[in-house]
Amino acid sequence: MRAAIALTTVCLAAVLTGPTFANEANPPEGASEVVPDEISSRTYWLRKREGWFWYQDPPVPRVRKAPPARPSRRPELIEFEAMQKQLEDLKRIAVMNPTDAHLMAYMRYQRFVMEKSELFAKRWQRLVWTVPELDYGLTGRPTNAMAIGVFDEAQRDRQAQTLRSLAATHGLLFIFRSDCPFCHRFAPIVKRFEQEFGMTVFAVSLDGRGLPEYPSPQPDNGIAARLNASVVPALYLTAPTKRDIRPVGFGVMAMNELIERIATMTKDTTGNPPEPTWERP
Repeated sequence: MRAAIALTTVCLAAVLTGPTFANEANPPEGASEVVPDEISSRTYWLRKREGWFWYQDPPVPRVRKAPPARPSRRPELIEFEAMQKQLEDLKRIAVMNPTDAHLMAYMRYQRFVMEKSELFAKRWQRLVWTVPELDYGLTGRPTNAMAIGVFDEAQRDRQAQTLRSLAATHGLLFIFRSDCPFCHRFAPIVKRFEQEFGMTVFAVSLDGRGLPEYPSPQPDNGIAARLNASVVPALYLTAPTKRDIRPVGFGVMAMNELIERIATMTKDTTGNPPEPTWERP
């Protein structure tokens, strides 16, 4: 009798506790889910291998870096780009659909842009008048008709002095052919240059015959091929002490052009003009 009562008690306990475990495994709809931290706190006694003094560091929060700030742009640049875009858009609309309204809109806005350009040019000119170092007419070749003659005369004097000094260390190599009409036209100019500035001219004939100004030239010994002188007349500036030969030009050149070329070549020995400089305001 007692055994039957005990068995009945065990079965009843199993029936009463069974749904509880089932509900924990599959919680009913709408019930709150168990958070992993709560599960971990409830089952700490099951993790006996971790020991009594196990400690886990909390996750390090990630710090999001703020995006770099864009450099602020001047409002003038923004307005200028907007003006360019507006003018271009109106132009394209007028080209694709040339109605009177579209053409009028483009022409009016173009007039607005031209007026701003005119204002810029006027203020530019006024500033140049008050700042001499910005006036190219004072630092370079003048634009005034009366000043041009004075400038050219002073420049010719400087060039003549330079060429006379250059004649002590340099010479000219004149390559020609006796049957070339351009050589006959250029030879008197070379002879006049030689007499005026005292620079020695070494005449070389490709066919061995001379010209009236240079009746006894040196025959070509292959120097024309080495210098790639495929066109005559050809003129070279030579520095015998430095064994340096640089071309002055090919074909017929006027006296003024010849003087200017040789004088310019002597200003910069590297052959490159100096780089312009600019100071940020």
